[in-house]
Amino acid sequence: MPILPLSGCGLRADDPLAPLPAAWECDLLTNALRWSPGVYDLFGFPRGLVVTRGEAVAMYTPESAALLEAVRSRAIAEASSFTIDVTIQRRDGAFRRMRLTADVECRDRQPVRLYGTKQDVTDE
Repeated sequence: MPILPLSGCGLRADDPLAPLPAAWECDLLTNALRWSPGVYDLFGFPRGLVVTRGEAVAMYTPESAALLEAVRSRAIAEASSFTIDVTIQRRDGAFRRMRLTADVECRDRQPVRLYGTKQDVTDE
């Protein structure tokens, strides 16, 4: 599924993450991803560019991609949250350290959405 830009009402209006500049969400039923402008900036993509999840995950270092998939799968299975620090290589070749937070939304006890924030913590 391509990543769709979060423009104005990308996240639900009542979502507490809506005003954050680097918010993201993933519909777990369709695997459709949505990014706010700050996530595009962090990865070095022009805002609004169509990017697949595979293309985005390929920007993670191998160790970070493995960590992401492991904690993501566990969070979905347990309907829990996580915060991890990972390394990505932007389109311009620069390596950045990113803090990724995620939480799982459930309906009728079934995980339906993963959402959170991405923050550049390279200088920490």
